[in-house]
Amino acid sequence: MRSDDDLSVALEGLRNRPIVTESREYAHQWARARARKASIRTAVSVGAVAALCVTAYILLGLPGAPSGLLARGLFARNLIETDIQNTRAVTLEDGSRIMLDRNSRLRIAFAAASRDVELLEGQAHFEVAKDPQRPFRVRTASAEIIAVGTMFDVANLPTETRVTLIEGRVNVRTLSNLPRAAPQVEALVPGQQLDIASDGQFLNKRVVKIENVTAWQRNTIVLDDMPLPEALAAMNRYALTQIVITDPALQSRRLSGVFRSGDVETETLVLERYFNLREASRSEHAVILERY
Repeated sequence: MRSDDDLSVALEGLRNRPIVTESREYAHQWARARARKASIRTAVSVGAVAALCVTAYILLGLPGAPSGLLARGLFARNLIETDIQNTRAVTLEDGSRIMLDRNSRLRIAFAAASRDVELLEGQAHFEVAKDPQRPFRVRTASAEIIAVGTMFDVANLPTETRVTLIEGRVNVRTLSNLPRAAPQVEALVPGQQLDIASDGQFLNKRVVKIENVTAWQRNTIVLDDMPLPEALAAMNRYALTQIVITDPALQSRRLSGVFRSGDVETETLVLERYFNLREASRSEHAVILERY
């Protein structure tokens, strides 16, 4: 970044640059007039650049700027995402921590009086640093989870949002696109899990095993008497090759088991034996299972 002296030297160089070298007096005067106009335009441009440089110093916390507004969270807006093979741990500027599941995306927007996270896709685990002056809010399309200092898990699923409280206390508020739909609020205690439908309606509230909910952090899927369509969705979100069972008679069946995330071969073998299925076809993208 140039100093003020450097900018002054550069500006002076522009003022003194010869434009017309003809000897006629009229042409010489015309050249000086052009140089003066160019000097004015250059000074305005240099002033604008300098203003932008000062702004960049303030917002980005470059060397010599006032002590890091971005680092203190007064201006921050970041998109964080993972692919289908990796999770990601993030420590925020306030000390809060996020573990982002595979194939997930979220956006962070911290300001002086708020801490907002939008979970766009997938699942995340939150460990929130206490700050009573700045509530920590996690939003999906259908729910807003509000906490001050606590630990919880949020899954943004295709048809619903699932919130599990691990430690502390949170309030869950419904969000709806329906006109004049009044939001509902539900408080959770540790060990409780709440589902919110995509239209902003509360569904099931139940007590769950925390170690099953957080198994994804250990690259494990735990299915505890889960309906088959939901079990397939849980397995398929960690694999490029999707397992497909089209038999409608099996949609009401349930499945329990522990699997390594993305282990399509083991999952396929278990499904074949458990439901008396066989592999009808296989491609890079899908394994189709059908009854004998």
